[in-house]
Amino acid sequence: MAKRGVSGAIMRGLGAKDHALTVVDKKVLAPHFVQVRMTSPTLLHDLDTGPAAWLRFWFPGEGSHEYQRGYTITHPDRSTGEFNVNFVLHEPAGPGSAWAKRARPGDTVQAMIYGSTTFEVPDQPATGYLLIGDSASIPAIASIIEALPSEAHIECYLEEHDPADHEIPLPEHPGATVYWVPRQGPGSLTAAIPARDYGGWYAWVAPESGSLKALRPRLRNEFGFTKATSYIQAYWVEGKTMGTRRGLGESSD
Repeated sequence: MAKRGVSGAIMRGLGAKDHALTVVDKKVLAPHFVQVRMTSPTLLHDLDTGPAAWLRFWFPGEGSHEYQRGYTITHPDRSTGEFNVNFVLHEPAGPGSAWAKRARPGDTVQAMIYGSTTFEVPDQPATGYLLIGDSASIPAIASIIEALPSEAHIECYLEEHDPADHEIPLPEHPGATVYWVPRQGPGSLTAAIPARDYGGWYAWVAPESGSLKALRPRLRNEFGFTKATSYIQAYWVEGKTMGTRRGLGESSD
């Protein structure tokens, strides 16, 4: 039986368990953006694989610890157990970026489902969909765009942190308009969104934390989005690591 420590015990008590994932393929989609195809014999049986579904990965780091990071999964195939995970490569590299950079077919990593949420296409279509994020949340945004019907009206604002961000592929959609916003500071993204009537719209918002802090008052007070008509979550924090760690060999199953 695998050794368990405090991190594993807490997650296990909350109903989480580890799934073993194996790399089957890897593609470079942009100079700093790679797609890793993985497979698992158990994961897709337990996971709601709707748009923007995500996993808690445990990546090896320096010393005797693994570090938890959250990543979106896309294009799941229950018949094979395969799915894609996209990674932004950056320097200095965090545990996820470093692992993805060196990942090769046959490599393995552990992940858990606990806390994963998905975007649900409403039975009663919204007037439009406002999608806001950056390279880190593009995989989730892309999966939402793919899930929305062709008649849906979509406005997508993406914050540019690197000129190569424009090379990250986005799905074609007849009703989607994409706006790239170069980041000059945390207020750049909110300043780029014009004042307009968003009555009847749904907003899915997942940029960097500082950008979200500047944007949130407009979303709530000016645009009128409520908890029922929006998903609002910072996907990362500039200059700060996110996630927890555990000792190598700990398990949460």
